[in-house]
Amino acid sequence: MCSPETIIGAASAEPPDPSRRTRAAGTAEQGGTPAPYVPRGAVRDLTHVLSTGWPVFELYVKPMEMRRLANLAEHEYNAFELTYNEHIGTHVDAPAHFDDDGLTVEQIPAQNLLAPLAVVRVRERAARDNLTELSVDDLLRWESRHGRIPDGALLAVDNGWSERIDVPGAFLNYDEKEGHYRHPGISVEAAHFLVEERSVVGVGIDTPSLEPGNRPADPFTHRVLLPAGLYGIENLAHLDTVPDIGATVVVGAPKHAGGTGGPARILAFV
Repeated sequence: MCSPETIIGAASAEPPDPSRRTRAAGTAEQGGTPAPYVPRGAVRDLTHVLSTGWPVFELYVKPMEMRRLANLAEHEYNAFELTYNEHIGTHVDAPAHFDDDGLTVEQIPAQNLLAPLAVVRVRERAARDNLTELSVDDLLRWESRHGRIPDGALLAVDNGWSERIDVPGAFLNYDEKEGHYRHPGISVEAAHFLVEERSVVGVGIDTPSLEPGNRPADPFTHRVLLPAGLYGIENLAHLDTVPDIGATVVVGAPKHAGGTGGPARILAFV
């Protein structure tokens, strides 16, 4: 697995919190000019490289196509034309993906795309049980160590799955005998807990879907999270390079009109 780039940023060392934003807004209303929040620290890239060889659920998604349009020798510039599904590679699921009245991708509030990052790790269990699902107990155990999941957080699940991407067949992990994929997901109960008991802006995972691989045609977890106004992120990478709590994530969501999602660059400041 390739090592993510590390870059050094500058400015404030503290992660964003809603109360500070409120205070800053109050200062602005009174005529002051609050200093903008800028994350500081090393930058971890939580995004896979998208290519024409990216593994896809071919029943729903076609492989990406990449066609050269111009080259320096003939045209004095380089350019490619890309054709791909919104839901390929490391990508965002907008609420509209499962809700006709939900926010489309360009409507996701910008402030929801800069968030505290909370990472729940189930790597050891996922290695033993490829169909394991994040549970409410997993979330409560995380909170017993780190405190309540921060309001406005992106909750990400680390199954150790991104390390499989360069092993042919291992990422989708199709089971010929059983006739379904074998990868971890998020339980419906955990989804309800995050929607009803906590206040997160989104939920991410390092596997091909928020659902476990044995029920791609029954997207119950999507149907809980997205119609509640949360966004999802699938196929996260390098979650082992960020801490369980304390990082700030920037979700570089696309902004095409009416979109149900799209490939995104996900960066974490640690």
